[in-house]
Amino acid sequence: MTQIIEQMKKIFIIGPTASGKTELAKFIFDNFKTEIISVDSAQIYQDMNIGSAKPSSSELNSYPHHLINLIKPTENYSVSQFKKDESIVSSEIFKNKNIPLLVGGTMLYFNALEYPIDDMPASSEAVRKKVSEELEKFGLNHLHEKLLKIDPECTKIIKPNDKQRVMRALEVYYLSGKPISSFQTRNKTPQSKFNFLKIGLMPHDRRRLHEKIEIRAKEMIDKGFWDEVKGLIEKYPDLNADHNSMRCVGYRQAFNAIGKKVDERELMELIIIATRQLAKRQLTWMRGMDGLKIFDPFDLNKEGIIKETIESFLKS
Repeated sequence: MTQIIEQMKKIFIIGPTASGKTELAKFIFDNFKTEIISVDSAQIYQDMNIGSAKPSSSELNSYPHHLINLIKPTENYSVSQFKKDESIVSSEIFKNKNIPLLVGGTMLYFNALEYPIDDMPASSEAVRKKVSEELEKFGLNHLHEKLLKIDPECTKIIKPNDKQRVMRALEVYYLSGKPISSFQTRNKTPQSKFNFLKIGLMPHDRRRLHEKIEIRAKEMIDKGFWDEVKGLIEKYPDLNADHNSMRCVGYRQAFNAIGKKVDERELMELIIIATRQLAKRQLTWMRGMDGLKIFDPFDLNKEGIIKETIESFLKS
């Protein structure tokens, strides 16, 4: 009976970009019988390594990750597909008598593991092209005004200058005939048979996180991020700015800069700004999560406290 109870448990490590989630996952992996599942909408793509902060080959040898390198950058992937894939992987982990350790910063994916979701339609090349043509012809303000008429609830969340989310909202409407807000109800009635321990890495001092983001952006450039994006364009001739992969922070800025007079320093600044905005959205989402146990990622004593927390969770 005890074993059955243990097999119904999962551990989440949730945090904004650059908050040290991977290092914490390694620590937990070393101390508990866990297997790591990536909860990252950028790491699912093959050949997108530097910009997604994907673990290196040597790291993956020591700390295997599930659900990375799943698809090509020209392919689509949905929240519902992630939920299906995670369910299959977790079932195998339980058979191995291990605990799924889910690590990442894609909040919609985490939400889907706890709460029911409608099957939001995946994008298509034709619809992406239609919305892109509207954007080029009429401009972003026109698209946001159109969205306001279609989905007033959605525009309370999506800002007029958030091109990516405005375009995605219109894509969903064209594909389904329903506003995107109808798929994003954030249903607060859990429909999961699992018991979750949700560890949230939330800095007390936002400036420390901003420093880490700047360091990461510099490291990305130094490791050859610019060449990585150029290599993607060469390897995948059909890749364009409307593919979901090229909407990921960092890749979007680099892709849009290709062919323009933007040097590496300017690209780094663009990435820093976009990553800070992403971190802000991630932290806002985390504040609305139920049952999240908050730890400061820059607290030198956090690992010991987290270890005790996990031990208590697994014994309960």
